[in-house]
Amino acid sequence: MDSLRSAHRKAYGLGLALCLGTPTFLAVLMAARVVPPGPLAPEGLVQQVGYLFTGLVFLSGAWAWGRRGRMLRGFNAVAEAQRPALVLRESLLFAAAFEASSVWGLIYWTLAGAQAGRHAWGFLALTPMLFLALAPRFSHWAKGLEA
Repeated sequence: MDSLRSAHRKAYGLGLALCLGTPTFLAVLMAARVVPPGPLAPEGLVQQVGYLFTGLVFLSGAWAWGRRGRMLRGFNAVAEAQRPALVLRESLLFAAAFEASSVWGLIYWTLAGAQAGRHAWGFLALTPMLFLALAPRFSHWAKGLEA
C-alpha cells in the first residue's frame, strides 16, 4: 500500500503541476501580450468555434468521469506490481486531456481576445479545476482495491 501511496503522490503531483503550470505559462504570455489578442468579434463563426471549444472541454470531463469509474472498478484485478504504473499513467492521461482546455483558451484568445478575453481566461482556469475535480485521489484508488 505504501508503494501505491508513493506512486499516487508522484503522479498526482506531476499531473497537478502540468495542469497548473501550462495555464499559468499561457496566462503570462497572454497578459504580457507576447501572444496578442485577436481582433475578431465573438459572433458568427468565432462564436461557433467558442461553442465547439466549450463542448470539447465538457466532453473531456465526461470522458474522464467515465474512464475514472471503469479504472477504479477494475483496479483490484490489476496485478499489484503494475498498480503504481497504472496510477501514474492514468493521472498523466487525465492531465493531458484537461490540458486541451488551455490550448482552446489560447486559440480563442488569438481569435477574439480583444473582445472576449474573459472566455479565453475561463478556458485556462478550467484546466486545474477539472484535474482537481476529476482526477482520482488516493482514497479513490484505495477504495477501488476493496471492490
